[in-house]
Amino acid sequence: MDENIYYYKKELDYLHKMRSLFINNFPKLAPFLSYNSNDPDIERLIENFAILTAKLHQELDNNLPLIAESLINIISPNYTNPLPSVCIQDFILKTDSKENEIFIPKNTEVKSIPIDEIECRFKTLYDINLYPLALQDCHISNVNNTYSMIIYFNTTKDININELNISYLNIYLGNDIYTSTSLLMWMLYYLQEVIVIFENGEEFKILPSFVEHIGLDSLAFGGGENGFEAFSLLQELFFVPEKFNFIRINQLEILKRCSSQKFNMKFNFTKPLPHECMPRVDMFSLFATPIINKFHISAEPIVNNHNKESYRIFINQNKVEYYEIIEILKVKAHNSDTGKRILKNYKSFERFGIFDNDRLNDFYSSFYKKDIYGHSYRHISFFSQSKVSETISIETISCNKNLPTHLKMGEVNKIDNKDIQTRNITMPTSMKRVDIDGEIIWKLVATLSFNYQSILEKQSFLNILESYSFLLNKEKDNIAKKFALNLINITQKPIYTISGNFAKKGVLCTMSINQNGFYSLGEIYRMGLVFSKFLASFASLNSFCELEIKCINRDYITTISYPYKDGKKATM
Repeated sequence: MDENIYYYKKELDYLHKMRSLFINNFPKLAPFLSYNSNDPDIERLIENFAILTAKLHQELDNNLPLIAESLINIISPNYTNPLPSVCIQDFILKTDSKENEIFIPKNTEVKSIPIDEIECRFKTLYDINLYPLALQDCHISNVNNTYSMIIYFNTTKDININELNISYLNIYLGNDIYTSTSLLMWMLYYLQEVIVIFENGEEFKILPSFVEHIGLDSLAFGGGENGFEAFSLLQELFFVPEKFNFIRINQLEILKRCSSQKFNMKFNFTKPLPHECMPRVDMFSLFATPIINKFHISAEPIVNNHNKESYRIFINQNKVEYYEIIEILKVKAHNSDTGKRILKNYKSFERFGIFDNDRLNDFYSSFYKKDIYGHSYRHISFFSQSKVSETISIETISCNKNLPTHLKMGEVNKIDNKDIQTRNITMPTSMKRVDIDGEIIWKLVATLSFNYQSILEKQSFLNILESYSFLLNKEKDNIAKKFALNLINITQKPIYTISGNFAKKGVLCTMSINQNGFYSLGEIYRMGLVFSKFLASFASLNSFCELEIKCINRDYITTISYPYKDGKKATM
């Protein structure tokens, strides 16, 4: 249906409803509005008025979102960008490989099997050192008041451990909410020591400080150019919490003394694991990383003859439903007069950067539009002093929209290395994006106050979570909603610590939470790891923030204290 006709019919239908309502309420004042009236002038008047209001409605729908999007991009860069599909990818060194170690850097590309002739392309988020090493078994031991978990390792080919040059190992704790988060908490918070046991009985102790959490410093969705990394961490917690189920065990150079093909790693805890926490070896992975469905790709060329206000950007016109533009990296124009040149990205409300020696440079502006079905797509418009036709080439970062959701586990299995076998061990998530409206923009403006005191108020903090979990309000089970329903109170008080030779003043933030609203204590602990990093980003450089969470159960209160983090916000 034509867009003009759609808006006209929508307004005409509304006027007819209002006409009926007015006639029922005031029959004597409006006899000519009655449906029984045969006055053609009244009908034409209603139709003409519908045309006028339809044009107004259409203009508002087309232009207000552009203004709102521009404002939001100034306040919070990349907030309007789509959040691509994410899953966890596992890597294995093939047994027939001649290599004993392969380094897989982050941003390595892996691909899926074709769906409708399209391969979904993903990039890795963590570095991986791949060895011919595997997990053999895992069990829990509670003997003589010693609470332990033992993991058994062995090589996958005829080679000793000391030949592998292992300095650290990453362990993915799985995607079972209860087990993985409980293990994460016990291995980081209740860990007493780690003992490496060789096959000949030799034992070597590793300090708990050598076991660290990974995931807070590698962003999946990007933080934008103005330092909004903390908000990206919130989105990752809401949309792909499994990204934070990773630990790293450092200082494993001791394995160079292991002249056998097996060794064990014993984790001793200060308290027993919950009875419901029953880890299995198939839950873990040694060489896993989150992967995200985004890639560099050039859009189809556009011929700009200056006859249109804007042009739709296509990655592939034959497969429009399988591509979504996340970010425009570079726009180049080419014509016979000036040759090739790079166009400047004009950000709305910018007024001075595009001027050069009192001459207005060529620039472009991009924005989202929606069709009558609510599907969004990217448009681009150009400003140039020349009216010569030119060819536009656009370099983008794009994703495959919701195509990855059709993939099953094991179907992201292609990598450009014959020695490596890979597969996805979780289902790819759906693409997420925010629907911009008047309510969301004012809520975002209100919550992006960098005043530390207001951030630590209960309602302000919940408003921030709501703004960055924009699609989760439609889902029953999600972290943001559970936290909002079970948060009892947030309090704060000043505290002091000694840093070097100076006393430093900071803030102790205490959150009281109803523990029964969560799967496990570990789920709250994982959430607190992200919140601790988030709150520290609002503390000034000469200050710090310390987070404390009181988990209130029916019979007892468990207090979780997180190490203080120095502030990162520069003072004015």
